[in-house]
Amino acid sequence: MNEISQENFLALSKMLPELRFEYALTQMIEKQSLWGLYGENGWVMLKADDDACIPIWPHKEFAEAWVKNEFPDCQPKQIDFVEWIGTWLPGMKNNNTLVLVFPLGDDEEGIMLEAEEMIDCIEEDLKKLAANDPS
Repeated sequence: MNEISQENFLALSKMLPELRFEYALTQMIEKQSLWGLYGENGWVMLKADDDACIPIWPHKEFAEAWVKNEFPDCQPKQIDFVEWIGTWLPGMKNNNTLVLVFPLGDDEEGIMLEAEEMIDCIEEDLKKLAANDPS
């Protein structure tokens, strides 16, 4: 079953990386999950200059589209959001591993940031949501 329609897939594909980043954060918080790539050697990590980074997506379909071109032996795998912020990001911060949010392809990379920056962005979005919640 598809998470998003073909129209939404195309519309998101045309968004600027900064807008895709904001969209991805909102989706991760709402759905309490995100997607990475997993293969026989574990989670896919990329080299960016001298840094290692982990690509993530808000929808399985984008991970699938990306994997076909870059890593045909890997599969999209869901990551629990609570585990992401409680275990993954602190571990990535300690290892100096960066996060690559919502990359599309070689010409349309996503937003790359440090794990600490990702934590800050998530906390900021959660505070905004709490402030807007009337309950």
